[in-house]
Order: sequence, then C-alpha cells, then structure tokens
Amino acid sequence: MKTLNFYIAALMLATGQVTASANERWYSDEQVTQGEQLFRQNCASCHGQNAEATPNWKQTDANGNYPPPPLNGSAHAWHHDLELLRRTIREGGAKIGGQMPGFEDSLSASEIDSIIAFFQSKWPDEIYQRWSGRFASSDLPSLDEALAVLKQPVTRLLRQRIGNAKIDDVAETSVKDVWQVRIGNRYIYLLEGGKYALMGDLVNLENGRNLTEQSRRVAVVETISEFDDTDLVIFEANGETKATLNVFTDTSCPYCQKLHSEIDNLQEAGITVRYFPYARGGSGGPGYNHLRSVWCAEDRSQAMTDAKNQLFDDLPPGDCDAAAMIDRGYLAGNKIGISGTPALIKSNGEKIEGYRPYQELIPLLLQQP
Repeated sequence: MKTLNFYIAALMLATGQVTASANERWYSDEQVTQGEQLFRQNCASCHGQNAEATPNWKQTDANGNYPPPPLNGSAHAWHHDLELLRRTIREGGAKIGGQMPGFEDSLSASEIDSIIAFFQSKWPDEIYQRWSGRFASSDLPSLDEALAVLKQPVTRLLRQRIGNAKIDDVAETSVKDVWQVRIGNRYIYLLEGGKYALMGDLVNLENGRNLTEQSRRVAVVETISEFDDTDLVIFEANGETKATLNVFTDTSCPYCQKLHSEIDNLQEAGITVRYFPYARGGSGGPGYNHLRSVWCAEDRSQAMTDAKNQLFDDLPPGDCDAAAMIDRGYLAGNKIGISGTPALIKSNGEKIEGYRPYQELIPLLLQQP
C-alpha cells in the first residue's frame, strides 16, 4: 500500500511544486504522442513543427522584438522549471518579456503537460539532465502515477454507473473543478469531485471556443496517425500538397463514388486524398469483400477507381495480408464516431459530415492553417 508521503509527493509533482529526478524523464510516450499533435495545432506556427523555431530567431524584428525561440533545448527553455513552463503556456509570455498569447482557455492542464513533454522529448539527454538536476529535489513517483492519484476519486462514482465500459481519458479542464472524461467517442464532464455528470459540449462563451470539439479533434488525429501511408490508398496532389483530406470510404456507397469521380479536381487544387476503408455494416456489409480486393491489388489506386465504378472483374481475390486493414479501418472509424460514408476529415481532426461537391470542399480544405 502506498504511504501518505507518496500521495503528498504525487500531488506536489502533479501541481508543479517539484519535478522528477534527473535519472529518468517524467513524461510517458503517450504524453509525447498527444503533445506532438497539440503542439502542431497550437504552437508550431511560431515555434516550428519540431520546436526548432526559425533560423533567425536570435535577430530582432523592426520593432526590436525577438521571434519565438526554439523549444528543442537549443535556447533557454531549459532554464525554467516545470511550473514556469506550465504557467507561460497558460498565461502567455508577457510576464517574462515575450509576446506569446496564453492558452488557458483552450488547453487543459494535462494537455499543457503533454505539450511540454513533446518539446522536452527533443532535448538531448545532457540538456535534460542539466534541467532536471537543477530543479529536481527528490526521487518522486512518475507524473502518470501522480495524476492517477488525483483522478481515481473523481471517477469513482462514474465507474460504478458505467460498469465495464472503458474510460479512455480523464483530464482536468480549464474550468475550475470540472473534469473531462472520454468514453469511446463520447465526452462526460464531472462536477463537485465526481458527484455530478454532464453530457454535452463545453463551450467558452467569451471566445466561442468549443473545448469538447478540440478534444474530439485531438482524439481523431491520434487515431488516424496510427496508420502509415502504406496502410492506405493515396491519391497525391498534383504538385505541392496544400492540404490533406482523410476519407473513410466504402466502394458500395453512392456518395463515395460521386466524391471519387471528382478526385481529379481535388488533386489539381493541391489536395492529397488518403483513403481509409470503412465497410458499412462491417464484415457483412456490401462493400466488405470488394474493399479487401482493393487492398490486395498491386495498384491500389487503380483498383479503388475500378471498384468505385463498379468494375469488379479485374480485382484480385481479397485473401492477402493487407486485407486485414479493412477490419482495422472499420474499428478505427467506430472509435472516432463515424456513422456513415464518405466521412471526411481534415488534417487537424475536424470532421466534414457527408459528401460535399468539390466546389465547396476545396475552399473548406484550403482555408485551414
């Protein structure tokens, strides 16, 4: 049984009063993965895709201001303890002489920690150990253990009510004493220490941000990022890729067929289309076997076009190893709440429901950062 000192230490670590030892990094691989998506959605436009900033970050602009610095260990971020890093992201950089906006209204405490985990994962071991050695005070439990101590009493009553349903994530929101719980593709909010539950979207009325939708998008990006390009059927943009469209598709779906007939227009506009299989009705659905054949074809792109045009004679048998992707795609689609095809998903995780003609779809895709 854990001692009282363990829980005190865990709570201190989770609230940033102390940090982990220099011998091992405080964050988990899951936090780095989540943090990568969050960083690229919220931070990369200023700090670079891999926290490397711009080449001229040491030079001031016309107003005498320095550009956003790198966070990959090559600048001064490692001079700050964990709580100052957290506070800077929450409140912005004005208090330490910067211009960065605050993200308190759009990122939860656990999401902020994941962002820090991502850019600290870029720090060389020498830099990380110097940072950790400067700020660490004792051998403490991991942050995951610390957060588990906080989350267990909050979700106790909910777990009693939902039985065997799996809770995928528990995160503190930017609203005081309100916790977000994800169960599959549904979100529940717990109040008063877990005594009450609200189901629905949490919206910040000051800035209009839908905090639940932001969490949904992160979950969607995480799910589709589990697949390599070799798992998919891809139609590359003509020339430079300006946007990417992820499509959960079924060869038997009329609107999927209609969308595919316009794919040349998307490619010409600089849009790469990545097809995920989603057989409506699962293994008993009308498109299941044809999708397996497409994934077994030597030229998947041509096979997809043939299948969408209902030309099945030249499709190979769907008995290869790659055909396992049809079941994987179906499970992934269910995980992120897909209920019909075509399901269109931007690279930032935003869903576009149903078929859109290319004249509408292209502006929707090119307007995103």
